Amino acid sequence: MIRQAIKEDSYNIAKLIVASWQTAYKGLIDDNCLNNLSVSDRIDGWENNILNQNQNNHIYVYEEDNKILGVIRFGTPTDESTNYNSEIHVLYVEPSLKRTGIGTKLFNFARNYFLEKNTTNMIIWCLKNNIPSIKFYEKMGGTIVASKKGFIHNIELEEVGLLYNLKWFWRNKLW
Repeated sequence: MIRQAIKEDSYNIAKLIVASWQTAYKGLIDDNCLNNLSVSDRIDGWENNILNQNQNNHIYVYEEDNKILGVIRFGTPTDESTNYNSEIHVLYVEPSLKRTGIGTKLFNFARNYFLEKNTTNMIIWCLKNNIPSIKFYEKMGGTIVASKKGFIHNIELEEVGLLYNLKWFWRNKLW
């Protein structure tokens, strides 16, 4: 089930994201950085994000048997100088459960939210060399339209932005 995140989810979200980073970013980000990621260092940040949810910042979790197996954060684009109406900021799934449909369900949940709000487009940023994630986002209808420098723990990395034309989903009644 997909439900809105609550403060008490902070620990499990932080745990999920640390495990996801250590799996998905292996070979893309310095091993020392990944090995030193700490769940306890991320709990307060997620608690703050959850407590500050509003019309521009939504956090939802995918939960089964009282276990958080996925998380998505979406809302207003982080870079307000762009022409993008909406953005998926975070999308992570328990590493052992990738390719089971959880990521697709979370992605579609956010996309459908934006469609209901008559949003015309959506972007998601991904590490340039994270090929499995890029393939997933392309399968979901995204097209790489931009690149930018990003920073993760003071390490400069290249990101690509995949754009979704939400008008296309409306015309084809795919939601």
